[in-house]
Parts: sequence; structure tokens; C-alpha cells
Amino acid sequence: MPDVAELVGGPPAVDQSGNLTIWWVPTIANVNAPTVSEISAASAFRLTYSFLPSGWALTMPQTKNPDPRLASPQVKQSLGEIAPDLADLAYVDSTATGSAAVVLASGGAGHFVERRNVPQSVLVAASQRVRVIKVTLGAQRPGPVDGTGKFSLLQSVAVESVTDPVAVVA
Repeated sequence: MPDVAELVGGPPAVDQSGNLTIWWVPTIANVNAPTVSEISAASAFRLTYSFLPSGWALTMPQTKNPDPRLASPQVKQSLGEIAPDLADLAYVDSTATGSAAVVLASGGAGHFVERRNVPQSVLVAASQRVRVIKVTLGAQRPGPVDGTGKFSLLQSVAVESVTDPVAVVA
């Protein structure tokens, strides 16, 4: 492509607010091809609005391996393993059916399904892109009390696998 000046303000972006959905789905047969029926099953729940703003933090750091060469004045690098991590979950303490506090029982295992760039009000449909995070849930523990907010719970999770964004299938 020839060199052209960028548009003022850069490319359009999608606002995070209202455009993220997180489901808890206990069973997915193929994490690389989750189905509409699995994500919308009676045993699956939307948990997006249970989480506190800092309570959902998926990171995917990748190691960089040194690649030194004899007599080279500069050390090269190669890319290594990706180490997905989901920081401790933080969500409101609630007894409501379908809330994270009720759904994410200690010691359970299943999948978080994360959909970005689509309004939260849109129901799951075939061809939408999602990321599937297979986890084991740790113990639920009380969150901090500072007198300014709601009671919350914290929960560690062990990540087994994370897919690249994959298409939901019918």
C-alpha cells in the first residue's frame, strides 16, 4: 500500500461500555467451535454485570527468549510460550439466581465465554466471535470492606486453556 497520511483521530474504535458479554458455560464439547445451544443453555449464565470494574482481567503475556549469537553486538529474541492468566475475579456478593456469587461455586470447573465489540443486549448467534477460557474455580472469599461500595467476593481461578477468538456455530 502506498504511504498515505492517516485520518485525523485514527481508526474508529468500539467503546467497552455496553459492548462486552461474559457467560459462564459449564459444558462445551469443542472449545474451538462453541455452539449457540451450549452458550444459551439453561445451565449457562450471563455474568457480565456481576463483575466489578477491576474484577475481570484476562491477560495473555508471552515470554521473550534471548537468542544470543557468537560475536554479535546485539542479542536477538524469539517468542516463547503464552501464559494466559485470569486475575482474581471480583464480583458483587448476591443471593440472586444467576449472579456470579451463586453460579461460580467453589471448586467448580467450566468455561467463561467472552464476547467483545458486540452490544451486551444482543443475544448469542452463529458466526459471532468469542474467546473460550476453560478454568477451575477456587474458593470464594470476602472482598475488602471500605464503607463506600457494595459487599463483594474474590475468587481465584486456574486457567487450563484460552482459545483465540473463534466463531460460534449454530
